[in-house]
Amino acid sequence: MLNSRNQQGFSLVEISIVVLIMGLLLGGLMAPLSVQRENARLRDGHDQLESARTAVTGFALVNGYLPCPATAASGGLSAPVAGGCTVQHGFVPATTLGLGGQRNPDNLVLDPWGSPLRYSVSISDADGNGDWDFVTAGEMRGVTMQALQPDLVVCSTGTGSSATSCASASVTLADRTPAVLYSLGKDWSTFSSPDQLENAGGTIGGGPSGRSYPVANDDVFVTHGSSQVTGSEFDDLVIWLPANTLFGRLVDAGQLP
Repeated sequence: MLNSRNQQGFSLVEISIVVLIMGLLLGGLMAPLSVQRENARLRDGHDQLESARTAVTGFALVNGYLPCPATAASGGLSAPVAGGCTVQHGFVPATTLGLGGQRNPDNLVLDPWGSPLRYSVSISDADGNGDWDFVTAGEMRGVTMQALQPDLVVCSTGTGSSATSCASASVTLADRTPAVLYSLGKDWSTFSSPDQLENAGGTIGGGPSGRSYPVANDDVFVTHGSSQVTGSEFDDLVIWLPANTLFGRLVDAGQLP
């Protein structure tokens, strides 16, 4: 004779416990995955800025001057005017530099978070002839390397800074640099902390999309480690083109005596 056995299923309590355990396990996996994705974006953002800086330097080696920032209306092209640029603070001129990458409707190259890469240049005019020294053909050579005085600065904090200098030498990371390139990071559309506003206190628009973009509005930029502290949030990525590095490369290329 065959022995019959009563087969019992899982109770609701047991199923609930299994679902809870699975939820906890999945939740524990999701957090590291999101962190990994964000870390990948950070690496991509740094690499993208480095590539842009290399391209800006290469442009200078060929032409003897830096490209102007692109505007929302210039289609990713450098936007010069007589004696200078259409704007001091704008976007990486990716079309002029031959850079690839995702573009928005204004043809501005985007960072990993979907915001255009920013680019600012010095407007110094050491000889007082009305021409911006670093973006006008022949001007750097004419002024001479010894007299050139770029006016952009980078600080580790915006606290106590003016529109032209950091609060002190101890918080000055780059004193007098000709160009700054930066990304506004993950929270590019929702920032409010003072250090982030230092990098994007103005706006620029006028492109086909009709959109206005935050950009810098003075000579001071800020960079430091990421922070999520309320009121002190910061996730911008900022790099610059050191004057001595640019001068040395231009001398090697025969663009400066």
